Amino acid sequence: MSADFARLRAEVLRGGMQPDDNRLDCPPGALEASDVVDLCGEQHLRGERHARGFEALANGRVAIAVLNGGMAMRFGGGAKGTVPLLEGRDDTFLSTKLHQISRLAREVDAVVPTVVMHSFATQEPSAAHLEATGWVDLPVDARREVVQSIMPRLHADGEILHDDPGCDGLPDTSIYSAPGHGDFLQTMRASGTIDWLAERGVEHVLMSNVDNLGASLTPEVLGAHLEAVERGAKVSVEAVDRGPGDKGGCIARIGTRPAIVEGFRLPASVDMSSYTLFNTNTLWFTRDALQEPAPLDWFAVHRTITDAGGEPLPIIQFEQLVGQITEFVPSCFLRVDRASRFVPVKTRDDLRAMSTSIASLIDLAKSR
Repeated sequence: MSADFARLRAEVLRGGMQPDDNRLDCPPGALEASDVVDLCGEQHLRGERHARGFEALANGRVAIAVLNGGMAMRFGGGAKGTVPLLEGRDDTFLSTKLHQISRLAREVDAVVPTVVMHSFATQEPSAAHLEATGWVDLPVDARREVVQSIMPRLHADGEILHDDPGCDGLPDTSIYSAPGHGDFLQTMRASGTIDWLAERGVEHVLMSNVDNLGASLTPEVLGAHLEAVERGAKVSVEAVDRGPGDKGGCIARIGTRPAIVEGFRLPASVDMSSYTLFNTNTLWFTRDALQEPAPLDWFAVHRTITDAGGEPLPIIQFEQLVGQITEFVPSCFLRVDRASRFVPVKTRDDLRAMSTSIASLIDLAKSR
C-alpha cells in the first residue's frame, strides 16, 4: 500500500477530504485577452503555423499519448477503447486513433511514437485488441503501452473495501480504482517513457482521451503550441466555447496564472457558465514539462457502487487531475474549433447521435 494512500486514508479517518474541502476559497478570476490564442476561423489553417508544425512532425520531434484508462464501467462494462463505433463495422476508438496517427505519419514521411496508457481494468482487453489490429501497422519500435497506478477504494467511513469480508464477492473494478488522469504524469516518468521518448528525439507530446476522436496531431495546432513554447509556455491546452450540458473543467485565473479549474473545485456560489472556455483534456506538453514532477493535489471523490447484494454502496476513491499542472508551469490556452477538435463520446447514446460525424472521421483516418 503506497505512502500516499496511507496518508490520504488517515486524513479521511480524521474527518477531512470532504467535498467542500476540494473547493477554492474564492472564485477564480476572469481570463485576460493575452491568456488565449484564438485558432477558430480559417486564417490559422495556412502559413507559418502549418509549416512549423509539419516540419516538427517530419523531423520526428512529436509523439502522441492516448489515455485509455478508467474503470471499464461504461459501454456495458468493457474497455471503451475496444468498443466498435458503428453498427456492422470493426472500427473502434483505439483503431481509429491509430489510423489517424498512421495516416499522418505517411503524410509527413516520419515515425510518430505512440504511447497508450491503460488502467488495470482496461489493460488486458486493450492489449489484445492492439495486437489483433497490429497497431494499424505503426512501426514496432514506435509503440509503447504503459499501465497507470492502482489504489484501494474506501467505505464512506474510511475503512478499506478489500479488508471488508462483506465485499469478498465484488470484482476488482469495485474494490480498486485508477487514480485519475493526473496519474499520467507520474506513470510517464515511472515507466521510463520519458527516456524512451528522448531516445527518439521527441520534444513534444500531445495527450488526449481515447474517446475524443477530434484530438489528432494537426500541424496547425502543433504550430500554435510551438509558438507558445517560444514565448515561455511548457503546456498548451485546447479549449472550446462552453456548450449546453458541458460538465468538467473551465479555464480561469488562479492568482496571476490562467489554469484549468475543475467544476467541483469552484466555490458553491459560483455559476460555472460564467467561465466560457471549457477544457477538452487535450494537452500539448514539452518533454521538460513531463519530466519535472508537479505538486498535484489529491482529491477524495465520493461515488456510489453496487454491493454484492445489488444495493448502493457509497465509496471514496482518490484522484489527481492532469490539468492542475497548469497551476504550476507556464501554460498557453488555445481556443479551437469544437466541431473538428472536440468530439467526445461518453455513452452509447452519444455513439448513435454522432454516428454520421464519427463515420466521416473514421473514413478520413483510413483514407490513403
